[in-house]
Amino acid sequence: MKKIQLKQVLRNKRFVLFTIILPIGWYIFFYQLQKGVSPSILLGIAVFIGVIGNSLATFSKRIASDIGFYSFESHFTSYSVKNYLWDQSIVQLILNSLIFLAVLVVAVLGFHFPVTTSLLVQFFLLSLMGIYFSVIGFVLGVRVDAKTIDIIGFPVIILAAMTIIPFDTLGASGGFMDIVGKLQRAFPGYYYTKLIQDLTEKQTIDVSQLALFVAVFGLNLLFFYLLVPKGKMGN
Repeated sequence: MKKIQLKQVLRNKRFVLFTIILPIGWYIFFYQLQKGVSPSILLGIAVFIGVIGNSLATFSKRIASDIGFYSFESHFTSYSVKNYLWDQSIVQLILNSLIFLAVLVVAVLGFHFPVTTSLLVQFFLLSLMGIYFSVIGFVLGVRVDAKTIDIIGFPVIILAAMTIIPFDTLGASGGFMDIVGKLQRAFPGYYYTKLIQDLTEKQTIDVSQLALFVAVFGLNLLFFYLLVPKGKMGN
């Protein structure tokens, strides 16, 4: 089942264009625009653009479109909505890894991105964030129909992006940006950025920031997980 779902996504030209090629384009754009920003931060932003687009647009709509079939199947088998979430999370983890690798290859070959052991830590943290956004996308898919997702998809992506983009690092501050910076602390993306900054600048991770990341990540994930329907999938 997971292999079939994976093949279907990889054959989708929209997935390749918007979640593979587009993030690469954003990395190139940010690299030219923000010369003084850490390459790891730029890599993270570009990958996040692909992951968020994949999770909150492509993935959520796929779930909304397919939920009817799996709802029907769940009435005759032990395959519950939680099983569906688990299977889809594995598929999403693979797809998000492909996004990371695609951007990384371009960054290394075209822009001399430094390959260090800290890259493994960044990949692990990005994978966790990918699972986080995938759960949100899954909740959208089972709670909202495909037509509504088409309408709200772009605003949701913008809001999600605003929770992780380090505006202060990019030089945006004052007024509204300060308010956004404070609101970001309620979401794990803020602490992800802080961890990557420490890893890049100090070659170490601040334990307090790591604890905050784990706590906020866990609370956010629990909140969205509780929104997933229990047991069998309804009509």
